[in-house]
Amino acid sequence: MELFFMRHAEAESRDLYPDDRQRPLTERGRQQQERVVSALVPLLQPLHYLLSSPLRRARQTADIVTTVVHGSPAVEETSVLAGDYTLGTVLDLLQRYPRDARILCVGHEPHMSKLSAVFLDGEGRSTIAFQAGAVLGLTFSGPPTPGRGTLRFFLRPADALLLPGVMG
Repeated sequence: MELFFMRHAEAESRDLYPDDRQRPLTERGRQQQERVVSALVPLLQPLHYLLSSPLRRARQTADIVTTVVHGSPAVEETSVLAGDYTLGTVLDLLQRYPRDARILCVGHEPHMSKLSAVFLDGEGRSTIAFQAGAVLGLTFSGPPTPGRGTLRFFLRPADALLLPGVMG
């Protein structure tokens, strides 16, 4: 299985939105993420499943993926990538998918960092700082298991925009 974890793009200030679930992406965040996802197309395709937190900013980020990555699957919203996050709920969710699946999960901090660290070192001791819009790719020789992930890449938005073929 291949897993990709993506933090939602830059969002509006919490001060402007009393209900954090409704906080949208900024226009700058939306535009930057479109360029970031365009740069990542060769790394993401083929994409079999696209899971997203139901929070507005994460769903908007997932929608950017469906627009930019041709042949993307429909977005599946799951609270497991938001408030219902635990390692157990994530493992249960991922067990539903085929062992050879390529899955992109769009979510939030600190969940993206914690999940990535657990899959890499088994206990979550690694420090991975997911900036808004960052993406990490992991591979597994079987189902996702703590400590069994192999890091393929970790790209902050600025890093992704330096990939060959990306235009400013």
